[in-house]
Amino acid sequence: MSQLWYSLYLPTNQTALVADTLRTLLAARDYQPYDPFPGGTGTPPGLKRMIRQFVAPPQGGWTRVLGQPLDAVLAALSEHTDSPVLYAWLTDDDGGFVLFRNGERHDDPAMLDAYLKPETSPDHLRRAFAGDLPVPVLKTDQPPVAVIGGDALPPDVQQLARDKGVDAGQANKLIERLSGGLFGKLGGSSQDQQQARDIVMGGGRDRWNSLDGQRVRAIASVLTLPENWRAPDWQTVRDAYHVHRLRERNPRAPLLPGDKDALKAVPDALSYLPVYMGQP
Repeated sequence: MSQLWYSLYLPTNQTALVADTLRTLLAARDYQPYDPFPGGTGTPPGLKRMIRQFVAPPQGGWTRVLGQPLDAVLAALSEHTDSPVLYAWLTDDDGGFVLFRNGERHDDPAMLDAYLKPETSPDHLRRAFAGDLPVPVLKTDQPPVAVIGGDALPPDVQQLARDKGVDAGQANKLIERLSGGLFGKLGGSSQDQQQARDIVMGGGRDRWNSLDGQRVRAIASVLTLPENWRAPDWQTVRDAYHVHRLRERNPRAPLLPGDKDALKAVPDALSYLPVYMGQP
C-alpha cells in the first residue's frame, strides 16, 4: 500500500496562530475554506486543488501540522509566525527534513543543530542525513518486512550474493529499479503498482524501513521532537475527527464498523484544528 506522510514542526505552543496563519496564507493564493465533516458545509464542487491539514495540540514545546502542505507558503509561515518550521516528509519516491526560518529555506543539515538532543552531536545529525546512522527495523504484524538494502533480498539470495562476492545492497537497488520499470509499463494506478511490487518484494513492506524511511527516522531520533513525532498519521486523525464530529452532533448515532477503533485511536481528535481549503 502506498504510504504518504508529511509533517511540519514548529517550536511553539500557539496552535491557533499556526492554523490561522496557514489559512491566511492560503487565502492569499485564492484557496477557500470548506468543512467536509458532519455538520459542515461539505466539499464545494469544482475544486482543482485541495490542502487538507490538521494542527495538533502542542506537545513538548512543539506544534505539529499533519498533512501535505503547500510548499509555496512554508517560507512565509516561518516569517509570519516568527517561528522556524521543520518540514519532514516520506513518500514512495523520497523523504527528508528541511528547515524554513525567517522566510527562507535551508537545506543544510547544520541549520538543525539548534534542535539537537543534549546527548547527540552535529556529527550524529550529519550521519543521519547521509543515511549512515543505524535505526532499528520496525516490527509489524504484517508479513516479513522487505527492508530496502541488503536485508530486502531473501535469505538464500543474500547468502548466494555473499558467496559470489556480490554487494547485496547494490543487488537490491537493481531489483528495485527493474521492478519499478516493470510495474510502470504494466499500467494501473500508482497504488495498484505499489501493491503488486510489495507482493513481488516479499509483501507487507513498511516504507518506514526503506532507506528513505530509515533516514527520516534517524534524523528525527537526534532532534528534540516529541517521542511520537510521526503518530498519529493524517488519515488516522481524519477518520477520528469525522467520527467525533458525528458523535458530537448526535451522541446516539449508531457506530459503523471501525468507528470504535477510530474513536480510541485519537480520543482528543476534536482538539486538532482542521485547515481544509481548496482552489477552484
